[in-house]
Amino acid sequence: MTGVGWREAARRRLESEEFDLLVVGGGATGAAIARDAATRGLQVALGERGDFASQTSSQSSKLIHGGLRYLQHGEFHLVIESLAERRRLLETAPHLCRPKEFLYPTYAGRFPSPTLLALGVGLYDALALWQPPVRSRRLDSREVHRLAPWLRSAGLLGAQQYVDCQTDDARLVLENLLDAVAAGAVAVSQVEIQPDHRRSGNFRVAQAVDREGGDRFEIRTHLLVNATGPFCDSFSGGPPKLRPTLGAHLVVDGDRLPTLGRAVVLHSPRDGRLVFVLPTGRRTIIGTTETDWPGPSGPARPPRPEDEIRAHRHDVDYLLETVNHAFPPADLQPSDVISTFAGLRPLIDRGLATHAATSREHAIWSDARGWLHVAGGKLTTMRSMAEEVVNRAIEILRDRGRQGAVRPCQTRVRPLPGAGKAVSASLDLAPDIGAHLCETYGVRVDQVLSLIASDASLGRRLDPELPYLAAELVFAIRSDLACEVEDVLRRRVPLALFSRTHGLDVAEETANLLARERGWSVERRAQSLLQYRAAVSASCMWQAS
Repeated sequence: MTGVGWREAARRRLESEEFDLLVVGGGATGAAIARDAATRGLQVALGERGDFASQTSSQSSKLIHGGLRYLQHGEFHLVIESLAERRRLLETAPHLCRPKEFLYPTYAGRFPSPTLLALGVGLYDALALWQPPVRSRRLDSREVHRLAPWLRSAGLLGAQQYVDCQTDDARLVLENLLDAVAAGAVAVSQVEIQPDHRRSGNFRVAQAVDREGGDRFEIRTHLLVNATGPFCDSFSGGPPKLRPTLGAHLVVDGDRLPTLGRAVVLHSPRDGRLVFVLPTGRRTIIGTTETDWPGPSGPARPPRPEDEIRAHRHDVDYLLETVNHAFPPADLQPSDVISTFAGLRPLIDRGLATHAATSREHAIWSDARGWLHVAGGKLTTMRSMAEEVVNRAIEILRDRGRQGAVRPCQTRVRPLPGAGKAVSASLDLAPDIGAHLCETYGVRVDQVLSLIASDASLGRRLDPELPYLAAELVFAIRSDLACEVEDVLRRRVPLALFSRTHGLDVAEETANLLARERGWSVERRAQSLLQYRAAVSASCMWQAS
């Protein structure tokens, strides 16, 4: 159920119904598990303490890719799985899995050599079974200068061109949740599930806190699934399983770092680590870093959602150093950084010396309490991870006496809600707006356009440089499960990331819409505004650190 009253209705169901599965965590893994389980016919509930995708799952490099660099560490199984999932997403969510050309330049005396890179890309294409979007070729230095004229020319030998895909990570999670809800699941944000529970007959009774109203309640389920990502160790309370690493990104204006629409793969001159330059509309994303959590001055314990997870000055300096070395004419300065974002990778700790060598494979395990845990993995493999978790969950449920047939996995071929051919020509839209709406909402774009048709004022741009429209604020609240100003402006209409004002100039308007749609008091509206301004302030704290 969506609509203004969706949360209240879902919250009542959480307390009154009985579930086969209770998923804790509304990021990529939790959303995909809820979708897989619900479409198989299981009774599913999901609780998320913040907004859906509010942590790592909206702080990624926003790529759907096989992981070319994983071949270096011999992780062929992960690459094969990732490329298969990339192909599935191209079919089931083409609006959210958009092919993008990548340039990987090679330099004399630097790793990798042209021959080694060509072999790696050839193997990458072979593992993808030579199916679309494979379009790789080797370029000489003259071709590279034509395609990326600002690239460093000294020692340039050429480049390898290949294709991977970009996505909107937060929206990919959201569409998984919307499909889960359409299949009967109950998903509620701002609900914190406690890590303890009690037994009542065949049920596990989990304790929950509604963070919006403050009241406590119980959820009855046969099986609890911990999908809290980098917070898995804090939630499980067992021996540490993870080696979380922090990945930070910068956003700069596209004119300050022109790549003519192609992504570029770089190596840091400091430590050789891989960094992407990713064009995204009028902006360019640079990332990512990879540093162990918590670092030398952080708390000596597993991370928690309330911890300060953000980019620091040394992250910004590292990324600017890398990109300025690769693109000398850019000469980017800290003042060119429009915004930063950062998240924790939930890597499984396998005792390796470096985080770069730590695998992106996932792990699934049960504990003595009968909980099922999942951690690790990557955004690209969220669906296949979920299929494996639900397979394991069904085995446990049957061992606990669950009767009745369960459908086989549906998500391999089931389209996400926006899949299909979107048409934006019904209104006189600027080209960038039409492209943005279709890429963001897919066939759901008609619902956004209908808002504009009924109120022309909703067709105005929210930022003169960006394609976001006022109608999207309304749509986020009514149809896309947004409950707070931060939900709207960071993960539904991401002005916080891409606007020079961080969306602060439309925060009041957004708060007014939420107050009107959700019946907020003056105090509640002020609270949501304050929360958003604090989040923007935190993302800018690198300037003082």
